[in-house]
Amino acid sequence: MLSMEWKQRAKSRSWTLRPARAGDLDAVRELLTTCELPLGGLDDQFGEHYVVAEKDNTIIGVAGVESHGTDGLLRSVAVAPVLRGSGIARELVDDRIAWAKSHGLESIYLLTMTAESYFTRHGFVVAERGSAPTAIRRSHEFSELCQSATFMRLSGDSFAADDPEAIRRHVREYYGRAATEASSGKAACCGGSCGNETAITTNLYEAHELDGIPEDALRASLGCGNPTLLAELREGETVLDLGSGGGIDVLLSARRVGPRGKAYGIDMTDAMLDLARENQRKAGVPNVEFLKGEIEHMPLPDASVDVIISNCVINLSADKPRVIEEAFRVLKPGGRFAVSDVVVRRDIPAEVRRNAELWAGCIAGALEEWTYRGLLREAGFEDVEVVPTRIYSAEDAGVAGSDLDGAFMSAFIRARKPS
Repeated sequence: MLSMEWKQRAKSRSWTLRPARAGDLDAVRELLTTCELPLGGLDDQFGEHYVVAEKDNTIIGVAGVESHGTDGLLRSVAVAPVLRGSGIARELVDDRIAWAKSHGLESIYLLTMTAESYFTRHGFVVAERGSAPTAIRRSHEFSELCQSATFMRLSGDSFAADDPEAIRRHVREYYGRAATEASSGKAACCGGSCGNETAITTNLYEAHELDGIPEDALRASLGCGNPTLLAELREGETVLDLGSGGGIDVLLSARRVGPRGKAYGIDMTDAMLDLARENQRKAGVPNVEFLKGEIEHMPLPDASVDVIISNCVINLSADKPRVIEEAFRVLKPGGRFAVSDVVVRRDIPAEVRRNAELWAGCIAGALEEWTYRGLLREAGFEDVEVVPTRIYSAEDAGVAGSDLDGAFMSAFIRARKPS
């Protein structure tokens, strides 16, 4: 049965969720066929293992979990094409995950041809196909989908917002994978979905800025703004990029400060540093240096840089006050703090804050606007500004189906160290 929470949420919608009934099978078959999803094995467990979304007595969505001992296989997640993006799929998936857990299933798996980035928002992570339990490998779904289908498992990774080591470890692993994907020609992911086609990461740079920038640097770009432009960098300045990733903002900064200037990048992920140094070599930019380190402990001396930039990275830190204190330390008197970051505009549910994938996706760890201002002032900065650049829907932020439309924005955060 659906929980009271789901029933209450459905009252405000033009569609409802309910357990599947035997008489729904033909309509579900038709929907799955429309969505080009496999039908094999559907008859075997159809019924209580499935939930449907219904609108005007028409089935518009479905999802099911096959039981294989203590393992479950999430399958047949489909929504009528005209209603995609309305949050129906998210509620279908969340309902089936809750159902599986309440029925004693210890592990949940799935296979997908096209929706890997979507399922990461629900806490699924990519797994080796060979690691699938025997019962899952014997399922129709596993045998019907081709070898190129992505195999995923529901990660148990969630953490308290005050567990810095768990956060640091997860972020390092996540962005290590992103670097590998970028090097292999696949766009990395941030926020709601993958690559440069999201509301968070798209159209951040002017076309002329990208002339001579290696494709791998662009593919690894996971930012939410263009701090190199907004910081108004000047000839001869020394710039430091916090969490430099594949190096795109460091390379752009090096151009702006010219041969008499210097651009540093700090990153804690070996794979990203390797990628950034290779991108520097390809771009032929000499006045750049990439340093391994954590932004909470910057490997540079006091008063050594003119400008600190960062592009959607400070939100990833588990110790943001320390990051801002370190930024103040390494800036010269009169130096500028000029970062793009995701910022929260109102209170966020605790379950979002604990979600490991949303933290790595730049959402769960974002500071409230008033907290950001306060931390900068406490560290000693003056002329603090938080200027919105984009406001995100819940779907953009990767929390579709919630009431968090407009709760997150990208912003340009600017401050100055007193002279």
